[in-house]
This record gives sequence, C-alpha cells and structure tokens, in this order.
Amino acid sequence: MTDVPETAWRIVPLADRPDLVPPLARALWEFWGATFPQKTVAVRTASLEARMNHDRLPLAVVAVAPDGSALGTASIMADDMETRPDLNPWLATVFVLPGQRSRGLGAALCAAAEAEAWRLAIPRLYLFTFDKRGYYAGLGWRDHETVDYAGQPTAIMVKDRPARPA
Repeated sequence: MTDVPETAWRIVPLADRPDLVPPLARALWEFWGATFPQKTVAVRTASLEARMNHDRLPLAVVAVAPDGSALGTASIMADDMETRPDLNPWLATVFVLPGQRSRGLGAALCAAAEAEAWRLAIPRLYLFTFDKRGYYAGLGWRDHETVDYAGQPTAIMVKDRPARPA
C-alpha cells in the first residue's frame, strides 16, 4: 500500500468495520510478536473482536483508507498491564502500519480513542510504552512511573480528562 494522504483516511469505531479485525490481528502479531509471543494471531483476533463496542469497554477505533483497508488502530481497555491491575483504564494497542507512519495518523488515532473515553466519562487514562515516551508527552501525556515490564524498562504515563469549559 502506498502512502495515504491525511485528508483521505477516516477514523471509525472498530465495531463498524469487523472485516478489518483479521488484517489488524495479523499486523499486530507481526509487529509485537517477538515481545509478546503468547499473543498469537488467534489471541489478537479474539481480543480485537472483544473491542467491537460503542458504549462500553473495551473498545477500539480504526483508521480506514479510501480503499477500505486498515491503516491503524487504538483501543481503550479496562486493563492492559497485568502487573498493574490497580491502574485503569488504558489507552492500548496504538498501532499504525509501518508504511503509513510519520504523517499524524498515530496522533489522530490517540485523539479519537481518548475522545471515546472522555465521552464515556472516564476521568483518567494510562498507557505504557517501551520507547515512545517523548511522542506521548507531545500528545499531552505525563510520566507516572517507570517499571520493568516484559523484560524492558517501561514508562507508564497518564492523562486526565480535560476540564469542561465553564
């Protein structure tokens, strides 16, 4: 797939595009399979299918190209780090296909997923990242703590629901 201009893609709930679950599950496995080998394509497929919701967690959004193919996804999950069940919910599985990166799609997916959380009156979100702390800080996330997770130093970050104008 060639680069898709920013003005051409759209972000919709994954629940509206269940046909995109299989290619997304495969792409997620290919990208993160070495880090999380227990999350096979079948496990990722089932997990994405569980996120096909509009009004409850878990839920996911998907970026869709003009030809209908998936460009990326982001989710809001009740739990994303089994070693920190005290923190919830989470912005999770932020992923843009490698050929579609560096054009604002990741930021747009994060914003769309966050908007869904705020719409559901969720007051605070967490995320974890191995190597994108600066990227998420640029999107308004702040450091919460650093932990060892999956054998790597991992930043846990937090973002609060924006205050409503008076």
